[in-house]
Amino acid sequence: MENLVFTRYLYPKLDVKQSLLIALLDRNSNNALFWAYELYYSGFEEDLFEYIYNIYDSFYKLENPELEHIIQEKWIEWNENKNDCIVGSIIITLTVRNYQICDFVKDYIGNTVFPMIHKTSCKFIVKFKEADLSQYKTVRPEKEKTRQYLASVCKYPINRAYNDFFGTSCSDYNEEFYNWEYYAVRCPLWLYRIQRYGGRINHETKKIDFPDDDAYEAFYDDWGLEPDEQSVEVQEKCIGNCERKQLSTDDFCEKYGGAKSEPITNSIIFTS
Repeated sequence: MENLVFTRYLYPKLDVKQSLLIALLDRNSNNALFWAYELYYSGFEEDLFEYIYNIYDSFYKLENPELEHIIQEKWIEWNENKNDCIVGSIIITLTVRNYQICDFVKDYIGNTVFPMIHKTSCKFIVKFKEADLSQYKTVRPEKEKTRQYLASVCKYPINRAYNDFFGTSCSDYNEEFYNWEYYAVRCPLWLYRIQRYGGRINHETKKIDFPDDDAYEAFYDDWGLEPDEQSVEVQEKCIGNCERKQLSTDDFCEKYGGAKSEPITNSIIFTS
């Protein structure tokens, strides 16, 4: 699991990105915002903007060419003022726009499908407000209640239904989840938190070494999330269930608008 990274709420980072894509294609704005800000507030801001642009380029560009410069301008604006609402504005705007999966399916897996676009009438840019942001900001655990933390903040289950389709791991993450610190320290937010207590990563033991017992106890008093003590429901929200059925390429295409054959047009000629 060399590439495994846990985000702020202990979701696998790669699965968060896939969940964001699926939420956008589902036009589920609340879900998409949650996954976008999961990446953003974990410290992967630049990575998120690059990923959003790649999603636009692969799925939305053909139907929305005017959005390209808007997304680029928003990215530049964010680099200048770090306004957290900019991410939300881009995400919600994408959820109300048309998209096509044909080029992506062709480039990614070599299959040819034909567009079945579900037209919407929205062509405006949505402005995400500061008042809407609070529910996505990082929540700190209450003292003496760190064990209940994940149950309260993990609002949505990770979506791993298309891991086979995307060619990503369907592995069982239980062992890694129980030893979460080693994989969470790869996340900028968790690295910052652990270093505040003097923690250092130990690659041999796959543990975090603290300078003394006081630092160790202080960290776990504040951040002892105890994933192994969570309910099955909470664990599956975070890392999924690798035994659940994977959806196929055909499933993906059928759901998101890729027909196997070109739509038949009306060729009847009427004569008087």
